[in-house]
Amino acid sequence: MDVKQLLQTLNNTTDDVCVTLSLNTHRTHPENLTDAIKLKNMVAEAKARLQDDYEKRAVSGIVDALDQLEEEVDINQNLKSLHVFISGSVKELFRSSWPTNQEGVHIGDAFAVRPLIKELGRQTAYRIMLLSQSGVRLFRATNSKIEAEITDDNFPISESPFYTTSSDRGSDSKHVDDLVREFLNRTDKALSDAVFGEGVKTVVICTEDNYSRLLQVADNPSLYWGYVPVDYNNVDEHQLEAQAWAFVQEQLEIENEDYFSELDDAVGQGLVLTDIQEIYQACLDGRGDLLVMEEGFRQSARIADDRQLEIVDEGAGADIVDDISSLLASLVYEKGGRCIFVSRNPNPDLRPIALKARY
Repeated sequence: MDVKQLLQTLNNTTDDVCVTLSLNTHRTHPENLTDAIKLKNMVAEAKARLQDDYEKRAVSGIVDALDQLEEEVDINQNLKSLHVFISGSVKELFRSSWPTNQEGVHIGDAFAVRPLIKELGRQTAYRIMLLSQSGVRLFRATNSKIEAEITDDNFPISESPFYTTSSDRGSDSKHVDDLVREFLNRTDKALSDAVFGEGVKTVVICTEDNYSRLLQVADNPSLYWGYVPVDYNNVDEHQLEAQAWAFVQEQLEIENEDYFSELDDAVGQGLVLTDIQEIYQACLDGRGDLLVMEEGFRQSARIADDRQLEIVDEGAGADIVDDISSLLASLVYEKGGRCIFVSRNPNPDLRPIALKARY
């Protein structure tokens, strides 16, 4: 089930008790051994809260599902964070490319789906190209994960056929440079064919010199997002995806500046809301165009009626939304808006949450 389908499934759940476990995790051993301990502790906390706050019969199935988690979760598959969603009718695991700021146990009448919204809002498809004169490989990636290596008429490319067989010409630096450029030009044309019409960019893992010359000979330099310096001792797929994803995350942070500018421009037009009650009503009406929330923002609320929220201190009890940010993000996304989580909004008047309305 992809992220969008999972979000729809969770949002459509009508069960009275929904449990969400969220924990930051590790991709590699031995660090990921702590993930199993953290998950075990969260399971124990969730079971204790369920037994204290609900009738045993109403939550027995959820408790049983929690008991099975330790055997079902393979810590070797973890990414940046793990999210578990369990209710009477749902049991789903989601591994995210992003760390989470909602780490902990969440219990209420709806799931804490903010990590899914964040993944969708920043779901980025791109290509990773490992480039050297000994060969070229191309991979299809989304966020932190390589999905597949591209193997077709263009890729992989074997070692450069453009080399000199003459010892005299081998000392001719211009001749050698011309041969390298010809190889890079052929590689660029192969990439253009491979990604034609996809509208994705490519992160190149190579030397700085090769990347510079690649851009010089490229027919369409805009295909390239940037480069990561190659370390020939670390070119396994999981190492390539980690290196490329670190680069992509930096680029996405830079793009936040565009969202901040968009918000600031909308302030002058009277289209920005910062009051949670007003934001909630605008989201219900489908007016939400861009919702920007700081990572640390979390607020419990009671849904008083169809259009009113009551801010509360703790997320427990009937009609309580454990984290209102999940509900707001879902409403915006479902009605075609955008939702972005940022570490900090540079405009203090728009912290910790701001909505650009359509009208």
